Amino acid sequence: MKLKLLEVKLKLPKEIPIEGLRPWIVKELIKLGDPLRWSISSIKSLESNETSNQLVVEAVVIIP
Repeated sequence: MKLKLLEVKLKLPKEIPIEGLRPWIVKELIKLGDPLRWSISSIKSLESNETSNQLVVEAVVIIP
């Protein structure tokens, strides 16, 4: 096993409520490895009307 540091850009779906943000991020990170630790490092608006956002997540994942 090894640890890998990732910076992942995720487009936040409009239908995800704030309460569902943590499980959604973890679900996305599991696709890349077993998340050990993660944080949202920035949020960027993708459209001028600010209805679509991109999250930048820094994560340490365990790779088997």
